[in-house]
Amino acid sequence: MEQERTLALALCRVEGIGAVSIRKLLEKAGDVSEIRKLPAESLQKLLGEKKAALLKNWDAPENLERAKRQEEQWKKKGISFDFLWEEGFPKRLKEISDPPLVLYRIGKLPEPEKKMTAIVGARACSSYGKEMAEYFARGLAKEGIGIVSGMARGADGIAQRAALSAGGYSVAVLGCGVDICYPEENRPLYEKLWENGCILSEYPPGTQPHSRLFPPRNRIISALSDLVLVIEAREKSGTLITVDMALEQGKDVFAVPGRITDTCSRGCNRLIGNGAGIAVSVAQLLQELQGSVPHAGRDEAFSLTQAERPNAANAAGVIADKMLCPVTDALSVTASSSWPPLRKTIWQALDTMPQSMDEIADTLARQKIFINVQMLMQELVFLELEGAAGSVMGRYYRKTFACNDG
Repeated sequence: MEQERTLALALCRVEGIGAVSIRKLLEKAGDVSEIRKLPAESLQKLLGEKKAALLKNWDAPENLERAKRQEEQWKKKGISFDFLWEEGFPKRLKEISDPPLVLYRIGKLPEPEKKMTAIVGARACSSYGKEMAEYFARGLAKEGIGIVSGMARGADGIAQRAALSAGGYSVAVLGCGVDICYPEENRPLYEKLWENGCILSEYPPGTQPHSRLFPPRNRIISALSDLVLVIEAREKSGTLITVDMALEQGKDVFAVPGRITDTCSRGCNRLIGNGAGIAVSVAQLLQELQGSVPHAGRDEAFSLTQAERPNAANAAGVIADKMLCPVTDALSVTASSSWPPLRKTIWQALDTMPQSMDEIADTLARQKIFINVQMLMQELVFLELEGAAGSVMGRYYRKTFACNDG
């Protein structure tokens, strides 16, 4: 086993031979030790003459010795690594179409059964984005959900700091070697991840950050998660690369809605328009992740009054105990007198049974009120956050609610 690892590491160290070439060799030979037995003709046929020439003497004793010394040096630095075919390699990554051949790490990998959420978003996020990243990360971490992200500046780093400060667990997937902190401004976060999380990369230690290395790591972020949450994203944001990869992997994607005038929210609003889930509360995401609503669905950032606490699940727009129909228990809540007339009208137009947005728009149209889909969605989300409306699979309903006209 040790000899197999040394051989594999020596092969990975051959300059000019990447993951694609090594996969071809493994498909042909079966395992690393059998690659040594492949004749020159087979190597040339598989890789071409130039690349085949690079493999000359790759398994020579001196190269194996260098690989062994390299492993010992990494070990002293607290760096471990697992190959795709080894038991320690994350099962979730084995299941994607293009898994990394080797995964370098500092810290402990999440347990296979641990629920994980990827939180990604804009590097230059707004104060609203910062607040949402902290709210969701902290709330999920308190419920035992691990947070995966890329330790980038902005929403990624904010979410990971919030998760760790709440006593939670977080994984950072880097676009450089695990021994390099990038960006340097996230050094305190990097050091906390050493202690209470995990730092991962498919790139060997010592690899410097480069723009071309960041997009591929997004498939690892999404693969390690059960659900992907987008905090803020511009219309052509790199964050959407993670979303594309998550969808290819069959993962659920949620987005935090924003004002239609905010450029930082255009990507999120477009995702929602294309069918992504609307993220409105921690409790809602826990429902998706665990199939049940915990006792503490919201934290101090969006705390409920004492009178609302018995109905916390409903107040967050989540149906308790997996019920198919909404509970319409009266809440001792009073509508804000600051609601604009349109919002109040939309709330009054809702039924106690779930309706699609088209049905709600038709109801409003009969009252000679015509509103575009984005504006209607924005108002419905606000009503959910207020606890005045709920939703089931994209259909909205009114909660029994005492309206104070002031």
